[in-house]
Amino acid sequence: MKRIFALILVCFSLHSLAEEVSGLYSGLVPVVDQSSESQQQGVREALNQVLVKLTGNSKIVQSPNVIPFLTNPNAFVAGVGFRSLPASDSTVEPQTGLEVSFSQKGIDQLIRQAKLPVLPSNRPKLLVWILRDHPSEGRGFINEYTEAKSSPSILNSFDRAMKERGMPYILPAFDLEDQLSLSVNEAWSLRANLIDAASQRYEADGWIALRFYTTSSGEVRGAWLYQASGRRQLKDFRSSYGEPFMTSAVNELVDSLAESFTYVPQISTNELMVQINGVASFKDYESVLALFKNLELVESLDVHGVEADQLTLAVDAEGGAELLHSALVRSGKLQSQTDQDGLYTGQLQFNWIRK
Repeated sequence: MKRIFALILVCFSLHSLAEEVSGLYSGLVPVVDQSSESQQQGVREALNQVLVKLTGNSKIVQSPNVIPFLTNPNAFVAGVGFRSLPASDSTVEPQTGLEVSFSQKGIDQLIRQAKLPVLPSNRPKLLVWILRDHPSEGRGFINEYTEAKSSPSILNSFDRAMKERGMPYILPAFDLEDQLSLSVNEAWSLRANLIDAASQRYEADGWIALRFYTTSSGEVRGAWLYQASGRRQLKDFRSSYGEPFMTSAVNELVDSLAESFTYVPQISTNELMVQINGVASFKDYESVLALFKNLELVESLDVHGVEADQLTLAVDAEGGAELLHSALVRSGKLQSQTDQDGLYTGQLQFNWIRK
C-alpha cells in the first residue's frame, strides 16, 4: 500500500493534461436499417458500448454480474436517433448509425448494483507513437502526412477505437525536436527509457508506443508498450488476413491501462478532510466547490471551515483517499501538499491554482 501511495504522488504532476471526457452515457453503433428490429439490436449494442466506456473493460458484458441487467436494455434509454456514419475500414459506402442516450442515473445504479468497476470521466491524456514496417517503404512513424495517401487509414482506425473506449490522446508533432529525441529504430525496438524521455516535452499523463507489420500471408503482427500511473506494460498482438486488427489491439491495451485508474463503487463512502490553501475570493470558492461536485468519486461534501484564504471540506468519496487525491491533481487546478501520512489518515492538503 505504501508503494501505491508513493506512485500516486510521483505520477501525477502539476502539468497533467487529464481531461473531462464527455459522451460516456451515449453509444453510436451501425445498423442495417431503421426498422424496429434493427433499433432493438442497436440499443443492445449501444448499451454494451456504454458499459465498456464507463468500466474500462471490453469484456464487461460477459460478466455474470451484468447479464441479468441486459435483458431489458430499453429500461435505461433516455433517447434515440439515426444519423449517417462515414465509411469504415470494412465498408465503402456510408452506413446508417443509431445514436442512443442512456439515463445516467439508471446506468450508475446498474453499475453499483452489479458491483462493476468505474473509470472516472476525468481521464489521463496519453501521447501515442504509432509505427509501421511497410514492405516497400520500410519502418516509419505514422502521422497525418503519411496517412493522407494510405487506405484504409490506420490513424482513423486508431481514433475510432479510442473514441469507442472514451480515451483521450494526442499525437507527437514529429518535428525536428522529436526526430532528434527518438529515432524510428529506437521507437521500433520499444526502448522505454528513450520513448519516455522523448515524451516528456508533451507533459502528458502517460504514453503509448504501438508498432506493427504485415506478413507475406497477410497476417498483422505487432506489439504495444505503455507507461502510465507508474506502470509499464508490454504485449504482442496479431490478427489473421482481412481482420481489422486495430480495435482488438486497442481494446487489450485500454483494458490493461484502465486497471490503474478504476475503482469499484461502495455502498458506504469514506469521509475525508480536504484543506485547500489560496482560496482568496468568492470566485475561487465557487470554482473549488464546482470542481468537487463534478467528480464522480464525490458523493457529498460540506464546508467544514473557512479561515482567511484556507477552505476545509468534509468529503464523502468512493474509492478512498488515493483515488480522490489523484483525481484532484489530474484536474490541473490543485497542487498537492499532501504527504504519505495525510493519505493514510484521509487528511488531504492542496494549493489552489488560479487561472
